[in-house]
Amino acid sequence: MQIELQDDPPPIVRMLGVTLRRSAADPKLGPTLAKMRGVAALRSATDPQAATLRFERGAVRIEAGVAPDATVVIEADLATMNDPEPPKPKVTGAARHPQFALALGKVLDPPRAPWPDEARAFWQFAAGHRGMPTAVRVVCTDRAEVVELGEGAPECELHGTAHRLGVALSGSSVLGEDILAEHLAFVGELRHVAVLTGRSIAYAMGGPR
Repeated sequence: MQIELQDDPPPIVRMLGVTLRRSAADPKLGPTLAKMRGVAALRSATDPQAATLRFERGAVRIEAGVAPDATVVIEADLATMNDPEPPKPKVTGAARHPQFALALGKVLDPPRAPWPDEARAFWQFAAGHRGMPTAVRVVCTDRAEVVELGEGAPECELHGTAHRLGVALSGSSVLGEDILAEHLAFVGELRHVAVLTGRSIAYAMGGPR
């Protein structure tokens, strides 16, 4: 599956690229994505962020803005899309293009791995970066699950529900924003919050490993 981004892509374009790569790697969604043909757009309901996705059976190009030839347009509050029960987005064009709209909804919401697996994948991406803690303890507050990342005694801890940990550690949100919003609790030094947040942003944007 070829996923192409515009030159110097803004954050929403880069994040959609990461999302579609996840879908392409999923055994069920990959074949669906490869068959899609059409033009769709995702627009924020609260700010100017928007992107157009051009699907051409095995390839997709993502660019900023809402193109005039988009046949299906999804308008959503991007800040609440990761809530456990997010509000339903406004979708135009679905009645005339039901199959395309249904496939679009699926590939824009690929399943996440269990949060411990997402935590380990994020650590593999982030570990070794300058300033990173040598070890982090991640505690799930609604399940009896603890994951130790790194080696040695943990220098900090991250606490949250399985849902919130999965969202943050999969690159679906920014770690620092989740901590400020009290979706997650952090125990440790501010410098570690800063570097983990930086790695979280890079991960969400599909940045260099």
